Amino acid sequence: MVSARRCAVRSLPFVMLGALGCGDEPRLEVAIPFEARIGSEPYACGRTYTGVGTTGTTYEPMDFRVYVHDVRLVTADGDEVALDLTEDERWQSQGTALLDFADKSGQCTQGTDATNLRIIGTAPEGEYAGLRFKLGVPETLNHLDVSTAPAPLNDTSLYWSWRSGYLFTRIEGRTTGLSEGHVMHLGSTDCAPPPEGQTQGTAGCTFGNRPEVALDTFNLASGKVVLDLGALFAGSNLDVNAEVPNTSVGCMSQQTDPDCAPLFSRMGLTHRSQEGAPGPQSFIKAE
Repeated sequence: MVSARRCAVRSLPFVMLGALGCGDEPRLEVAIPFEARIGSEPYACGRTYTGVGTTGTTYEPMDFRVYVHDVRLVTADGDEVALDLTEDERWQSQGTALLDFADKSGQCTQGTDATNLRIIGTAPEGEYAGLRFKLGVPETLNHLDVSTAPAPLNDTSLYWSWRSGYLFTRIEGRTTGLSEGHVMHLGSTDCAPPPEGQTQGTAGCTFGNRPEVALDTFNLASGKVVLDLGALFAGSNLDVNAEVPNTSVGCMSQQTDPDCAPLFSRMGLTHRSQEGAPGPQSFIKAE
């Protein structure tokens, strides 16, 4: 760890934007790059991908946006140090960031033309060897009034309702068998009515559905975080939808929807339709 009395800045292995001051606790501003892929191919709206899922279907992107929070850097000793996300009035607010991999080309019609492929923040100077974070919006922010919330929590296309809160992921694509689109909307479910005396929000959700991502072998000198839809869909048939009443075409996180089980498993989440306990998440990796 760099001494607090020294002004010399030790290079932090993430992409480094600069040193902040020379006070009692020197801090560095860092940026962590993210990349979306489908298998070995870069993700891009307007493209068509083949060999996706158990049927090897074609896949045309329609949307890919993901919230993350509780971002931590990990020291070589395994200690966690919070990365304080920078408030930028667009992509990051109150410790939560929106990653946006979809522009408005091709079949992608939601969201904006802009994309966001990184998170930025500050941390104490030190030697870091890994990265951890959670998908989704924290419970303390999950039931805001979307009409008055700050960006990026003001996007109504990423909001279910006062009770359920935000879509933690909005992943959509058109496949050979589901020409109207297959969806993967992750969010909290089985949420109670508002607390007594309130008309909005919830008294709590049975299934929070916030996957923990631990990249403890991240190569910090040149690393990036990869979200691979090929890996996420590897155990799913994207050409058919389970004929279960009151479930979506794909998965909207319902515990009654068997289409959610393989997707949840690859995110490290438990689902009632799983035959066994989920393994470690395989959707997100470090390179």
